[in-house]
Amino acid sequence: MTSLADRTAPGAAAFSGALVRLCRRSQGALWGLRLGRLYGIGIGASYALFAWFGPLSLSGSAKLWARCLATASWVAGVGALSLATDLAARDATQGLTSLARLRGFGEAQLERARSLAGAQRLATNVLVPSLMLAVTLLLRFRTLHATLVALGLLVMSAPYAALLGVTLARLARACSRWLPGRGRLLLMALALGPWLFGIGLHAHVPSIPGAFAWLLRHMSGSFR
Repeated sequence: MTSLADRTAPGAAAFSGALVRLCRRSQGALWGLRLGRLYGIGIGASYALFAWFGPLSLSGSAKLWARCLATASWVAGVGALSLATDLAARDATQGLTSLARLRGFGEAQLERARSLAGAQRLATNVLVPSLMLAVTLLLRFRTLHATLVALGLLVMSAPYAALLGVTLARLARACSRWLPGRGRLLLMALALGPWLFGIGLHAHVPSIPGAFAWLLRHMSGSFR
């Protein structure tokens, strides 16, 4: 709590990175984000082991990378459920809201910080498995081509993870405001409803899972 007071000038009204760090630290205790962090490491370890011991060629690493990120993306969706809860009441109980107001931050700035902090945590949970897989590919093949492929996968993972994190975090926070007390239910309905509807009809229905699956397919296809 003291870091915000130390790094922010009295009466400051501008958006502050210290406020985002404080929100990120507070959100670290949310069950969904904690579970996502653990599962992210587990996903990375599983795919890394397969890449090390399995019958994998360097040319097929992009497909494995896409599957790894797809799995991690679903786990990030579970973490987003925690962001769809009443974080404002939680922050008020923990004293974060009072401290932010004391330093000149209003509810609008605090809400932006919650959303950005959540996006950073969700993105990290997706980036970690990608990093573990890329390092494994690099160590297994140990060629210049492998180095370029691993670096390419990491470069493409960053914008994908950032886009996924921002999308889920902002939607989760919006659901919390639109339907107080039932934000998680609304988030699941908006994110999964069209996707499940499309599966049931065996038709293409625009959805968040479908959009990110399409993005992964095209990103991995660039390595062919």
